Amino acid sequence: MSDKNIILEPKKFEGRFYKALRQIWNTMKFEWQRKWSSLLAMIGTAILIFVLNLVIEVLQLNRGGELAATASEYAQSYMGFISLFIYIIGCTFVGSIIVEDFEKSTGNLLFPKITKERLLIGRFTARYIYGFLALLTYYTGVTIITFIRFSVIPVNLYASFLWAAYYLLAVYAFVALFSSFFKRTAGSVIVSLLSLLIVFTMVQSILQFTGITIEPLLFLTYYSNIITYTFNMPEERFQELPFGPPSNPDAQTFYRWITPNELGAGIGLMVYTVVLLIAAYIIYEFRQSKGNM
Repeated sequence: MSDKNIILEPKKFEGRFYKALRQIWNTMKFEWQRKWSSLLAMIGTAILIFVLNLVIEVLQLNRGGELAATASEYAQSYMGFISLFIYIIGCTFVGSIIVEDFEKSTGNLLFPKITKERLLIGRFTARYIYGFLALLTYYTGVTIITFIRFSVIPVNLYASFLWAAYYLLAVYAFVALFSSFFKRTAGSVIVSLLSLLIVFTMVQSILQFTGITIEPLLFLTYYSNIITYTFNMPEERFQELPFGPPSNPDAQTFYRWITPNELGAGIGLMVYTVVLLIAAYIIYEFRQSKGNM
């Protein structure tokens, strides 16, 4: 190889690198322009959920209820619907992330100009920022009301937000997988939401009654528990509970895992995210290469 080729080769690589970054950035800008109304809707949903929680609290206080003993417990009381909110965010923003190219036949226009991996990275990044901002809106409300009530912000509230943002990433990957092989956005959204709300929960319940004591790390919904339990991590995360009257000597026992620990959640969510995103991209590439537009 000549000295001239040695000099030109790095420049060629540098040109491709900047071109890739530019295409990803342009994709993100385009997503921001066409999805801003969905972002406003999710921010509105975050505010609505927060206000409804606040209304419930006020009604309870007016009926003789009392505030939580600590700021940490008080903030935790606002986390009852956080998993559902994350599922709504994920399905709203990611349900169409891949399937829209097949549903609307946009691939013939896009792929000669941009590679699929750059398109997917740009879309995924932009829509994750949307979800992050929606989550931040809700946690900002919780932070403000907690500070008003207790004049202090518990550190665990920040940890809960980080876990929620991390869990959102895995939910995005999960929904993206469904979006990669469905033919319609509606099917991707509905099946993803039903899986997260019903299927995982039912299968976990069935396993609890079969006597299996293995921690359910294969179930994505199990990881959502750490968002709430990070405020007060139980010493014993595994429970044996009698099923039926305690006086019955023949009562069956079922087993329940309360929450993953920090290490398990950190590794598990990362594995979920990476594996599902790779699978989604492979299916995306296969469908396109077969011309299934």
